[in-house]
Amino acid sequence: MRQTVALLLLGVLASGCPAAPPPPPPPPPEEEPFPPPGERERIDAAVAPVLEGAWVSGLVVGLADSRGPRVYAYGTLDGDSVVELGSVTEVFTGLLLADAVERGLVALDDPVCKHLPPEVSFPEEITLRHLATHTAGMPRRPDNFAPADLGNPYADYTVAKLQEYLGRFRPQTPPGETFAVSNLGIAVLAQVLAPDYEATLRERILDPLGMHHTGVAVEGLAQGHDGDLVAVGPWDFGAFVGAGGLRSTANDLLAFLGASLGRIETSIGSALAAARTPLTDRMALGWQRMEDGRTLWRTGQTGGCRSFLALDPDAGLGVVVLSDTSSDVVDQVGLVALGRQEAVELRPTVELSTYLLDLWVGRYRLERGLYLEVKREGDHLVLISPDEPPARLYAASAVDFYVRVSDLQITFRDDALVLHRPNGDQTARRARR
Repeated sequence: MRQTVALLLLGVLASGCPAAPPPPPPPPPEEEPFPPPGERERIDAAVAPVLEGAWVSGLVVGLADSRGPRVYAYGTLDGDSVVELGSVTEVFTGLLLADAVERGLVALDDPVCKHLPPEVSFPEEITLRHLATHTAGMPRRPDNFAPADLGNPYADYTVAKLQEYLGRFRPQTPPGETFAVSNLGIAVLAQVLAPDYEATLRERILDPLGMHHTGVAVEGLAQGHDGDLVAVGPWDFGAFVGAGGLRSTANDLLAFLGASLGRIETSIGSALAAARTPLTDRMALGWQRMEDGRTLWRTGQTGGCRSFLALDPDAGLGVVVLSDTSSDVVDQVGLVALGRQEAVELRPTVELSTYLLDLWVGRYRLERGLYLEVKREGDHLVLISPDEPPARLYAASAVDFYVRVSDLQITFRDDALVLHRPNGDQTARRARR
């Protein structure tokens, strides 16, 4: 009985005690600062010496991450300026291939000849994968590439000329074995996927991504400049349109990067994911891979513009840099924005007397009977190549020179000059006068 009363008493006491208050809700997550602290200062510091040294006329930097897109504009450009993309076009040709695979129109390992007109012969062992990954054994350009105007070198290269070349082409190396950048291979890939390149790209890629200021024919193209800041005309790409013919804006490319990072809903999300999937140690579809293995990037250049596009899926970061000047220093600005480089490193320039400059004037013989010519124009030297526009040489020392339009450097010797490129050196012997 006592036990029953005690239990009842405990129940009464318990029912009379107020319940413990629920824990307070967690504080809302702090919003990420926009833009990130110090980002503007870091980009400004990278761009300042480039503008002060007159390396470019204008530059625009765009970044996209979880905070959203933002643009930093300098000089003559802004986020809506239309600029030639050059080889960055290949990223979109690669995406067009990924989309065609998703639609069941082609397979990566289809022989290229399966999709060419029946009257065009082509080695059966070369596949679409080989073209897309620059492993088809094709040269950078065909041997019937002979531009009438070096200031617009691709304009007169027609589909008929391309098909004539393909009919007698044989791989320089076994397909699938050797990586060698080939604008020609990407041009062939684009012709296979989309004979009407711009219309197909707009329907399948550009419109779904809302890229309404991107295409082959876009109004309001920014005035381009060569590496010496001299105004030059735009390039027309003829049969090479899929390897370099697109024009775009930083804002459009930020939309593309946002979709590639999965931050923008799109009907082509699976194709975007497939395009960034590595296929070789050097390539995804249209994208080249950096040495870290995770970052994808591509650069492009025309006679008057330079472009840089990069995507780091692990960090959730995309970067675009566009310039209305054909200078490879743009790539360094992109690497700083991407966090891969601390600062822009500009090559030194010294002034030489006309006597020292005249020591190197002359003709220099390359392999295959081709010649380079070095001339003096006033206070500087000019390099004239068989199939490139003339390029001013800037002196870093009495014997070392460089050009601003690419990563080419030159060392002069008594009887020769040496061309230094990232893929190796090449010597040209001085021809007897």
